[in-house]
Amino acid sequence: MQAMENRKAIVIGAGISGLTAAAKLRKIGFDVTVLECRERAGGVIGTFEENGFKAESGSNTVMVNSKKTLDFLCSEGLSEKIQQTAPAAKKRFFARYGKPRAVPMGPFSLLFTRLFTLSGKIRLLLEPFVKKFPPQADPSVAEFAARRLGQEGLDYAIDPFMAGVYGGDPSRLSVRHAFAPFWNLEQKYGSIIKGAIKSMKEKAASGNFFKPMMVSFDGGMKTLVDTLAKNLGSSLITNAKVISIDLTGTSWQVSWATDKEESFDDFDALVVAVPAPQVCQLPLPGTMAAQLSPLSGIVYAPVSTYTLGFKRKQVSHKLDGFGVLLPGKENMSILGSLFVSSLFKGRAPEGFVTLTNYVGGMRHPEYAQLPQQEMEKLVMADIKKLLGVRGEPAFRKLYYWEHAIPQYNLGYETFLETLDEAEAKFPNVAFVGSYRGGVGVSACIENAISAAVKLERGMQM
Repeated sequence: MQAMENRKAIVIGAGISGLTAAAKLRKIGFDVTVLECRERAGGVIGTFEENGFKAESGSNTVMVNSKKTLDFLCSEGLSEKIQQTAPAAKKRFFARYGKPRAVPMGPFSLLFTRLFTLSGKIRLLLEPFVKKFPPQADPSVAEFAARRLGQEGLDYAIDPFMAGVYGGDPSRLSVRHAFAPFWNLEQKYGSIIKGAIKSMKEKAASGNFFKPMMVSFDGGMKTLVDTLAKNLGSSLITNAKVISIDLTGTSWQVSWATDKEESFDDFDALVVAVPAPQVCQLPLPGTMAAQLSPLSGIVYAPVSTYTLGFKRKQVSHKLDGFGVLLPGKENMSILGSLFVSSLFKGRAPEGFVTLTNYVGGMRHPEYAQLPQQEMEKLVMADIKKLLGVRGEPAFRKLYYWEHAIPQYNLGYETFLETLDEAEAKFPNVAFVGSYRGGVGVSACIENAISAAVKLERGMQM
């Protein structure tokens, strides 16, 4: 068999998933080529800087859930650049009665919170006594939450949380896929509350003492993707348009063009790391393209991030937390506001603060496309009421993403089966991205690492 170090892999797409897969493949001995259609790598991740302010184009943080992810970041030379969130990040706010209410983090704080009424609190405490769903069921997040936590639990806890993670509609999202940890706790232990307590004890007993941490990087999130891209060197080709992808035996024949030249090569492994809508637009072999055509049915939430900077004295709220998320019941225009300058140093000049506001999602998709002036009116009206913001912003930066977040809606299993079947039928191919295995940056990193390892193992069989 051909020596592993002589194997060649091609990665199409240089967002966080593609960059991670390429980095891992290189580490395990592949000669890697990465094609990116845009001028720069990173996908939706990027950081804009102006006059001491920073604004992220997409994710503001990475939730490092495992040692595997941390080890990967360190192996790429990022260990000295990691910034952990300030202690304030542990405090979260959901809105009720038009004001941010601290999310209770334990039984004592639950007793005194104004986020829930007395009857709502009692209903939450009854969760351990609620019968679990049958294993074969596929309830929506709304159905699951209302049954286990009550209507208030759905409206003022789960609904804003789903808005923050997916920009999604709980009545359409599948709890199995969009909220898997809660589903798994219920199925294994019969209760979310009892399951959370027991799983922590089991984790400690097993010797797994890794403590998840939320991080960014010196210079912002662009440091992550820029470092990965730099490490790839000439292996990364930007402004590249894929012309054809063919399969001959077990070899992938790929041709592409830049503004300078056209190129062609054979590869032993193919990683497709573009969003689902773009997968269906790639010039894949006919039978594969037909098999993957259902992916065009994956729904994406459009989201705009509008970062505003103010003098500290213009904001009456203490901004002593991660941010505030909005339940749909509050009838506001934004999905939430992130207190960026409270989380990390260097996000605003001395005496100023930055707020990153999220607009659109499945709740108000039409708002995501608004012109900046109209969007600012909506955002300012909400943060004035929520946070006591007054006066004109000193900084503005708007980003719009038509396909921001894939929606793991009811029936999502069909799409996952389509991907599994394609990988089983076609040798040495992997599909990675936020539409599979989790929408967060950390999930994309972990899944891309796993895909690279799986490709290597498959080629050794």
